[in-house]
Amino acid sequence: MSHTRRLRVLIVGLGGVTHTFRHWPERVLALALVRRGHAVDAIGTHDPQRPALAQTHETIDGVQVVRVPPRYAPNRDLAHALATLPRPDLIHLMHPRNVLAAQVTHWAQQQAISTVYTWLGPLHDAYLAPDRERPFGQPPTYDRLIFSRADLLRRAIREPNPRELLRNYRLHMPLAAAHALLPCSHFEASVMRQFGLRQPQTVVPLWIDQPFISDTPHTPPAYPFPRPWLLFVGQITPRKGYDIALHALAELVQSHPTATLLIVSGINQAQRARLDMLAQQLGVAAHVQVLGYLPDAALINLYRASDALIFPTRYEGFGLPLLEAMAAECPIITSDIPVVREIVQHGQNGLLFRYDDSRACAHATRLLLDQPRLRHHMVAGGTRTLATSYAEATCIAQIEACYFRVS
Repeated sequence: MSHTRRLRVLIVGLGGVTHTFRHWPERVLALALVRRGHAVDAIGTHDPQRPALAQTHETIDGVQVVRVPPRYAPNRDLAHALATLPRPDLIHLMHPRNVLAAQVTHWAQQQAISTVYTWLGPLHDAYLAPDRERPFGQPPTYDRLIFSRADLLRRAIREPNPRELLRNYRLHMPLAAAHALLPCSHFEASVMRQFGLRQPQTVVPLWIDQPFISDTPHTPPAYPFPRPWLLFVGQITPRKGYDIALHALAELVQSHPTATLLIVSGINQAQRARLDMLAQQLGVAAHVQVLGYLPDAALINLYRASDALIFPTRYEGFGLPLLEAMAAECPIITSDIPVVREIVQHGQNGLLFRYDDSRACAHATRLLLDQPRLRHHMVAGGTRTLATSYAEATCIAQIEACYFRVS
């Protein structure tokens, strides 16, 4: 298929395209399309309390961005955006809890415009995973999902909560209506097949802005904390495994008494209180430093300076910090779970440990810290992984091919 054809693509997500969150999937995709010569518009959600999402209209690196209230139909601001933006050749929907997707899909059907969908983590869906913090603890509830009006009517006869049923339908109908699916992992693709969806699927992983990381000036952090530094990046929630990291730290300090866990997270006070309480109970409070949110350049330099990224997640839609760590030459220790094991091959570009096992996490960390040659091997493996599996040119060409087939 020739790449001389130029498309106008509308990307509809949640956070969307911003100035600051460089590796959000919508931004990475949008800018890659612009570099390929396509015209791109983006609709995301407006949040005046978050500086990155506070503007309703702006242009970011050639992408026209419109942000609307995060509401289901009838969403007047969304309708106005669809009516006033240039007509797209194709619409790319993203995220499993995209409250804008149903109204956009209905509009696209009226306009005879094709849609594609990247779900970005099926077990983030509360209708599919009763416990989103520990979704592998019980089987997915596939039978709860409502994909069609016929399903909605059948369920309405038996169940007394019409508002909840309608919400269920609005979240899942756009997935069934999409002309093609672009899952970001083979695990996600397998879940889609369990849904009974039969549209064409092309697995295309997420990728990151590697040139930005490599071009960021080297400015070593001036933190006075004892080493080794173990970096945790993510929300302070059970799903991200902060408790596993703390229990592993309690094991590790027996052999590495100066180890410090550095936590990068935009946490709220309730999350901070739970973290502090557990650290006190385990006797490792003096070994934990909460750094809060860090801007991109500071985080990149912290990756570079850290002895390892500890990523003890219980579930990931993808796991972008793994790619960030590889790009910044920080070795990885992470849970052996679906999606993650598609990125990390044990002993080649990182170390995997058993799901929900803090002792195994501590053992893997100790192994890495005690073997400098292993660290160099992991870093080199990460560099190869990025070059072979997560190169922008390869990924965007696969997405373009999907666009051309359905538009």
